[in-house]
Amino acid sequence: MMRAAVFHGGRDIRIEEMAIPLPGPREVLVRVGAAGVCGSDVLAFRGQGPWQHSPDKPGRDGHELAGEIAALGAEVTGLRVGQRVAVEPKHLIACGQCPPCRNGRSHLCRRRGYVGDVHVTSEGFAEYDLAPAERVHVLPDSVSLAAGAVLDCYACGVHTYNLVRTPAGSRAVVLGSGTMGLTMGQVLRAHGVKVLLTGTAKEFLDLALDAGAADEVAFARDAREHVETFTEGRGADLVVDAVAIPDVTLQQAVESVAEGSPICVLGVYPTPPRVEPHAAYVREVSIHWSNSYGPGAYAEALRLVAEGRVAADPLITHRFPLDRIVEAFTAADEKERSLAMKVLIEP
Repeated sequence: MMRAAVFHGGRDIRIEEMAIPLPGPREVLVRVGAAGVCGSDVLAFRGQGPWQHSPDKPGRDGHELAGEIAALGAEVTGLRVGQRVAVEPKHLIACGQCPPCRNGRSHLCRRRGYVGDVHVTSEGFAEYDLAPAERVHVLPDSVSLAAGAVLDCYACGVHTYNLVRTPAGSRAVVLGSGTMGLTMGQVLRAHGVKVLLTGTAKEFLDLALDAGAADEVAFARDAREHVETFTEGRGADLVVDAVAIPDVTLQQAVESVAEGSPICVLGVYPTPPRVEPHAAYVREVSIHWSNSYGPGAYAEALRLVAEGRVAADPLITHRFPLDRIVEAFTAADEKERSLAMKVLIEP
């Protein structure tokens, strides 16, 4: 038997006992060592966004995970029991047949996350989880399980960078000093882009500097003046909205970006954002929406971590056992009180 978190809607999360699943053909059973609390998980905890479960349809979650292979199903090759691995989440499984899939954009698959007629997701908030063998990535000795559990965040940053391909020497502004903001800042700096990162808490801005996520930081309320100085009056070559505050950040991005330059929305808006279209029009800015990540981004994220070009471990501030998962989600939800950056469940 194993313990697993079952989500009954909002803050109702219960630890239940259930049978350890058996791996089927081309599947791997992973003994979970660390599972990250994602921002989308926190939205569901608040009762926002499209992902939450309900009392009549409880379910399981946990798509940022790493652990150790506990068993192999039939037809699995190239892996062995005992290997340390990170798991590329199952909700990004694609059909391989629709137009986006055929065009190399499987993350936009029209049936993303479906195997046949069944919607699947990783369930890492548990002692064990099943993963397709092709979505398991062996971790080198230099990468901790905790860092492996954060690879999904870095993959989102890699995908955002790939959407805009801002050249080395460019100057970017990252709005938001949460996990996505800091991982995004690290990815940009790994590619030679200079980064100004904004936020509302001094502790997180200090961490951004310590973790190599920014060249400079600024309080959000002072961002306009800092952007002006940081970009020498030209405006940013790229603005990444990594926090998605509906009435604030998209407009701030439009006001911060240089004429003809891109904005990329990495955060998830819980309600429609407010933006003055004329301001975007006169600056002829392009707004990109970064949706998860495409093929190869997860492996690229692992390579960046393994080579030390980004630093995952400093971002992990809080760790909780599985039976304290509500505390973990509360810490992730109340960041300015708890000063939590990345929160991990370690079953």
